[in-house]
Amino acid sequence: MSNAQIFNLLHELRLNGVREEYDHQLQNPQYADLPFSDRVLRLLQAETERRYRNKIDRLMKAAQFKYLAEPDDIEFRNGRNLDKAEVLGLLKGDWIDRKHNLILSGASGTGKTWLACALGIAAVRQEYSVRYVRAGRLVEEVTYARLEGTIAKLRTKMSRHKLLIIDDFALSPIRKQELIDLFEVIEDRSTQSSTLMIAQRAPDEWYDYIGDPLLADAFMDRIRSRAHFLRLEGKSMR
Repeated sequence: MSNAQIFNLLHELRLNGVREEYDHQLQNPQYADLPFSDRVLRLLQAETERRYRNKIDRLMKAAQFKYLAEPDDIEFRNGRNLDKAEVLGLLKGDWIDRKHNLILSGASGTGKTWLACALGIAAVRQEYSVRYVRAGRLVEEVTYARLEGTIAKLRTKMSRHKLLIIDDFALSPIRKQELIDLFEVIEDRSTQSSTLMIAQRAPDEWYDYIGDPLLADAFMDRIRSRAHFLRLEGKSMR
């Protein structure tokens, strides 16, 4: 079998990582001295790496992060109220495996959204599906889906993300039906995935924001159960 035939078969099988590595080995004579098993291993490793990169690229695009925040760039300087050991633990993603939630609060400009995106990007690199969305935008999506009769489909779609990051919660007034729809999204996720809520208001202030005592109790029960809490402090980073 000729090399051209091999290349064609690898292309048909969509083994482009193997194809590129095979071509690389052909162009470098030193590979001829390697044991056959080592050369095969390099071919398989190249394909595995290619598939991983492609998957991460797809997950990153689907996540729609506001910031491409590099986890290694998280600042733990004095005054931010960030415990390094705790944050490094969150970056490992075990809390997502355990289906825990995270509530990230603090004044405007303290870096809440950036930190949340860094945690989300760390999760993507561990092959978790993540979605970042502002609360107002999520309400718009849910409202539109309700009008279109596709609300059940949207809720199912949102429930499949291993991590849902909801930014700017409790930032502006919200109608009761919108709160109920948001609650339903969170309810669908409460036993099977993780939600990260970002807000300027501390969680204890959410009761007054929601207004309805019964809805507030149900909402807070779903979010605060199995939750981690981070309260950022310090001067604005903007």
